[in-house]
Amino acid sequence: MVRPERRTRADVVAAIAIGVVVVVVGVFIWWTSDARATVSRPAAAPLATLPSAEDVPASLRELWRAASPKTTTPVVVGGAVVTGDGRTVEGRDPATGEVAWSYARDRELCGVSWVYQYAVAVYPDRRGCGQVSTIDARTGRRGPARTSYADKHVTLSSDGTAVLSAGENRLELWRSDMVRMLSYGALDAPFKPDVPATPLCRFVSAAASSEAVSVLADCPDEPDLRLTLLRPSDEEDTPNVRVVPQPGIGADSGAKVIAVAGTTTAVYVPTPRPTVHIVDEQGTTTASVPLPRPPAPQSTATYTGDLITWWTGDHVLVFDDDLRYRFMVTPAGADAPLGPGATMAGRLLVPVTGGYDVFDAESGAGERHIPVPRDATAGPVVPAVAGELIVEQRGDRIVALGA
Repeated sequence: MVRPERRTRADVVAAIAIGVVVVVVGVFIWWTSDARATVSRPAAAPLATLPSAEDVPASLRELWRAASPKTTTPVVVGGAVVTGDGRTVEGRDPATGEVAWSYARDRELCGVSWVYQYAVAVYPDRRGCGQVSTIDARTGRRGPARTSYADKHVTLSSDGTAVLSAGENRLELWRSDMVRMLSYGALDAPFKPDVPATPLCRFVSAAASSEAVSVLADCPDEPDLRLTLLRPSDEEDTPNVRVVPQPGIGADSGAKVIAVAGTTTAVYVPTPRPTVHIVDEQGTTTASVPLPRPPAPQSTATYTGDLITWWTGDHVLVFDDDLRYRFMVTPAGADAPLGPGATMAGRLLVPVTGGYDVFDAESGAGERHIPVPRDATAGPVVPAVAGELIVEQRGDRIVALGA
């Protein structure tokens, strides 16, 4: 029989030293990790699914309000109204505004958006606004995450099926599991040997669907903007690209990508007269809608039900969800539109100076007015429907309205 080896004092000392090193390294990794700097408080019970409204309320009053400077439109997802303020994302009960769950990091939020059942929170690191966390909006539990190179300031937008993060020099499109579907623009690593370098263009305006991204770009040595139509390909960093020249339209002209539906783009151009062009995936203009005057710089679009609406500053253009033009809501007397529309119970609700005007969503015929007192607000009033309630983004606040 082979005799077992005896442990020497040196062996014991070495084992203890190795154990100490493992513990120290583990503590160091934890101390410097994102996990230690994250505070996640899930909901005590999942939030209930919001019922669909059977009718538009006869009257509206304010139910609650909360600070949310990190959202640009109301984020209503998974039975929650999601707000973003400072370092914290909170899921609130739509009826009361009470916080059901929260998620916070040790750094200031870049922005908050949503996709399917998730709230999407974007935080910065040394590579820009590319630390992305998702939170299941019903439970407050963490979902998929990702990290990317990004600009220091990004604009987030979503049609509910994909999230676009667009900065001045780089953009990315993410699906619900946070896999990057498409990226375009500046890189933080050397270019691939077989991929030619492209000029560092400045992105003036961008919008996306889950099938395409459209961006107006101001590129070096080019006097005019160019509309770039991007489609995902087999490699996320080499999308299919189609450039549509915009002759006579400069970087400071106010031109803007309004929305993308499927592979169709709505883009505003100021010359030869203010017009919205509908552009297909081949770059062909298939329809045009003239505007009474140029839009305001803070003009805003919403995807709502089977409609896309765009507030120009004093009018609201209404399109089908494939960007076929339906009608325009114009100022009536002292009531001028304050923001884009929201659909409820088959009707279109448009925020106006004195409350809400209700329209037939098919014909645009006005039906009635619902008074709502509001304090002065800088920027648009952007509404969304949360079951039988209406939630507004008023500047850096969320305000909930109900009967």
